[in-house]
Amino acid sequence: MKISPELINKYLNRECTPEEERVVQDWYDSFDKEEEPAELLNEEKRDSIRKRILENVRSEIGRNEDPVAVRGSGRRFYYTAALVAASLVIAISALNHIFLKDSGSKIIENVVITNNSNILKNHILPDGSSLWLEPETTIRYTLPFVNKYRKVSMKGETFFDVKRDTLHPFIIHTEEFDTRVLGTSFSIRANGKEASRLSVVSGKVFVYTPHKKGSQPEGVYVLPKQKVVYKESKKQLEKSNGTEATLRIWERKSFVFNNTPVSEVLDVLRTNFDVKVTMNNAPVDQLTLNADFTGLSLPVILDLMNKSLNINLGFDEETIILSEE
Repeated sequence: MKISPELINKYLNRECTPEEERVVQDWYDSFDKEEEPAELLNEEKRDSIRKRILENVRSEIGRNEDPVAVRGSGRRFYYTAALVAASLVIAISALNHIFLKDSGSKIIENVVITNNSNILKNHILPDGSSLWLEPETTIRYTLPFVNKYRKVSMKGETFFDVKRDTLHPFIIHTEEFDTRVLGTSFSIRANGKEASRLSVVSGKVFVYTPHKKGSQPEGVYVLPKQKVVYKESKKQLEKSNGTEATLRIWERKSFVFNNTPVSEVLDVLRTNFDVKVTMNNAPVDQLTLNADFTGLSLPVILDLMNKSLNINLGFDEETIILSEE
């Protein structure tokens, strides 16, 4: 099925007749059966059409569905909301198919990030998720990053702070197990030297072992202050309560500093996160800090201090390291 660029422009400008609107909708529905020349849609038009279709989905449901209230736990839920969500999932899935239809002509970029330093390093994924890589850790993913899933493979040890996106689950692949989340924070160690494990700081995580196509994955849900270890001898996952003491640096705490000498700031962080501090002859006697660190983990605080004070703070093996550039 073919339509003209002129009709697309009319649709975007809301100038279509009801009959022309239906033609455009039928055109989208035909993409599973026929190819459409990608040159009809530049990036700006793709974004505009995406917004228009999502608006149409919402307005159609708003007109045709009567909300049915369900009371409980002090909140009101509507069955209509579930219908909206289901329709949006269908619409977004279709749109992804349409707008990525010409992906075969695009180069898919493979991204490989390796921490070759001796301190913890931060990497921000395209979806806004934050990864903190331990030394000798490698992560891999492809661009575009957000499709049906957000996928990363890794070897080493990484702390994940995943941005919540219920429509695009986040999946981490290691040699021993896979992990699926929507948005949460947790640590994975899969370095090939020690037993692979996952420890959860916040949210809920589903960890599962590889399975044959068509069968259900064998896995467990892991909650905060729980961990799961892969037992190589049994080829299975074992869950238990409690996490590693090293995860204390990822606890979110709050501090306010007003013209506080950096040496005193580091002493406060050392005490509250139960870590060591190494100065490495870096002069900080003249530096003071004004900052409101509310609800932040230690690595994030150190990163903000680096940027605001132009100093070189790192973290390795439970030790804050302050060194000269």
